[in-house]
Amino acid sequence: MERFFPLKHLTVEQLRDLYRDACKVGRLLIEYDKPGTEGHYEITLSDDEILKNISVECQNHFVFHEDFEDFPDATTVVFSLSQHPFTTAYIDIDNIRLDWFVKKYGLVEWWQMEGSEQKYYPFSKFSTLEPMKRHNFN
Repeated sequence: MERFFPLKHLTVEQLRDLYRDACKVGRLLIEYDKPGTEGHYEITLSDDEILKNISVECQNHFVFHEDFEDFPDATTVVFSLSQHPFTTAYIDIDNIRLDWFVKKYGLVEWWQMEGSEQKYYPFSKFSTLEPMKRHNFN
């Protein structure tokens, strides 16, 4: 399962706080996808450089993975970097930490692909593959 949580409602400062909070409990990976070539490679940027390039105009979101292809079960915070084209900062956090981030950053909806269409749902409809497990979003 792969579910996406938009962050469009957050300000730049809130996105930067989110980056800092996620880095405290997660693992940071920065990837550059070179245009015209297959694949990507890991690069290093300072926290100051990353924070300076977090923008509300970029594609920023959470991705929840559970039993999805070859991805580990984790929630990934994704920041596309504004002044570094084709460069993305990923922070993997344990799925059990999702509730805390949902409450602190006011996440109210999620979406997933159903066929070729994005379907949006309120958090009250979010559950995991583990039988009867619901997240406490209220």
